Amino acid sequence: MKVKRFTAANMQQALRLVTQALGADAVILSSKKVSAGFEVVAALDYQPGHEQERSEIERQLQLQQELEEAKAASRAAPAATKKRDERYEERLAFAGQGDVSSKDSLSAVLSGLKNDDFSRRSADPMTATVTTEATARNAAEDAILQRRSGQDEALYNSVIQQMSGELRELKDWMVSHQGSAWDTRRPLTWQQSQLWQRCQDVGLEAAWADRVTSRIGADVSLEDAWNKALKLIAADLPVAPNGLLDRGGIYALVGPTGAGKTTTIGKLAAQFVIRHGAESVALITLDNYRVAAHDQLRTFSRILGVTLHIVPVNGDLNKTLDSVRDKKLVLVDSAGLASQDPHFSVQLSMLKQAGTRLKKLLVLPLTSQGRCLQENYEHFKAAGLAGCVFTKLDECFSLGPAMSISALTQLPVTLVTDGPHIPDDVHYPDADKLVKLAEQMARMARTRWQAAEAMSFATQHSSIQHGV
Repeated sequence: MKVKRFTAANMQQALRLVTQALGADAVILSSKKVSAGFEVVAALDYQPGHEQERSEIERQLQLQQELEEAKAASRAAPAATKKRDERYEERLAFAGQGDVSSKDSLSAVLSGLKNDDFSRRSADPMTATVTTEATARNAAEDAILQRRSGQDEALYNSVIQQMSGELRELKDWMVSHQGSAWDTRRPLTWQQSQLWQRCQDVGLEAAWADRVTSRIGADVSLEDAWNKALKLIAADLPVAPNGLLDRGGIYALVGPTGAGKTTTIGKLAAQFVIRHGAESVALITLDNYRVAAHDQLRTFSRILGVTLHIVPVNGDLNKTLDSVRDKKLVLVDSAGLASQDPHFSVQLSMLKQAGTRLKKLLVLPLTSQGRCLQENYEHFKAAGLAGCVFTKLDECFSLGPAMSISALTQLPVTLVTDGPHIPDDVHYPDADKLVKLAEQMARMARTRWQAAEAMSFATQHSSIQHGV
C-alpha cells in the first residue's frame, strides 16, 4: 500500500495531483479545507477493514511530513546564510570607504565583523534555531532515506530469489517434457534437448538417447553435434565379426512367429552349400507344435540336398547335435511360441541344455514395435543369447527400436536380411551404414508427415472458403 498527502488551491487540482502520482486506481481516504486550499489524503492498493492498514497510513503520512519539514528547513538555511553574507559585504564596503591605512585598523575591522557575527548569532535565536533544525532535519531525512533504501534492497532481493526459483521450476519442467525423461534432475542445454529429440525421431530408446546426448558438449554447432551423436550411436552399436558363412558353426535361430527364422536358415544354408558343398550342412528343427511346420524346411533340404533332422517333443537335442558333429555348419530352427504357451518352457529348456556349443541368435523383425522387440529379448535371454539377426529391413520404416535392443543389451548384430530371395538378401552388418540408414528413414518420415499436414491444412482452408 502507498499513501500520500496532497495540497492544492482547489479540489479539482488536488484530484489531478492524486491521479498523476498514484494513478486512476487510487482511493481518497480524507479531504479537508486548509489555509493553502484543500488537503487530500489518497492511497493505492488500500484494503479497508484491516487494523494494520490504519497504522501503515499513519506511518507513511508521518514520514511524508517529516520529509517536507526537512526540505523546508534545508531551503531556509541557505537563505539565512545569504542574508549573513550580504551584511558582511556591507560592512566590508563601509570599512573600505574610511581611512584604513594600517594593518591594525584593517584587523580591527575584521575583528569587529567576527565579533558582530558571533553577537548576531547569539542574539538571533531564530537563526540559531533554524540552523539547528536544518541539521536535525537533514539527519532525519538521511536516516529515513537509509531505512527506505534498506527496505527496498531487502524487497528487491526477495523478488529476485522468488523469480530465480520460478525460473528453475520452469527449466526443470521443460527438461522433463522435452529433454531427458529419465533424469529430470540433470538439466539439459537447449542443444542437448534438440539432439535428444532427433534421437527420438530416429527411434532410439529414451535411455540410449539420454546417454548419447549427455556425452556431447555445447561448444559446437547443432549440426556438428548431431554428426558427433551419429558417430557415438554407431560406436555404441555392437556388431559381430564377419565370417559366419565361411567359418561355419552350430547356430539356433529363436524368436517370435513370423520373424523370418526359417527363411533366414534357408538363405544361410544355400550360400554355405554354394561355397562348401551340400555335405557340409545339416538342418535341425524343434518345431513339432504346428501343422505342416516342417514343410518349408523340408523343401529347403530337398532342393539343397542337405540332411534334415526333426527333434521330437521332449526329445534330446544334444543327441541330435552329436549325430551331426561332422558337419561344418549346423542350423537349428525353433518354434515361434508365445511365452504363455506351456511348450515354450520345454523348448527353452532344450536350448539351454545344449550348452555353449550351440550359439543362439535372436531374430528381431524390424517391422515390430520397440516394446515387442524388448519383450522378445526378455523371453529368450534365459537361453543364453550370443547375438541377434535383423530381418525384414526392406519392409521397415525405423531401425531405431531394434538398434536400441542391441545397444542397451550389448547383443551383437550378426546378420541383416533385406528381402525374401534365396540365397540372396542376407548380409553382414555395418554399424555406420545402419545408423546412416536409420537417419534417412527418420528424415523421410518427417517429410511425409509435414507434407500430409500441409495437405490437410490446404483441404480444410479450401473447405472453409467454399462454405463446406
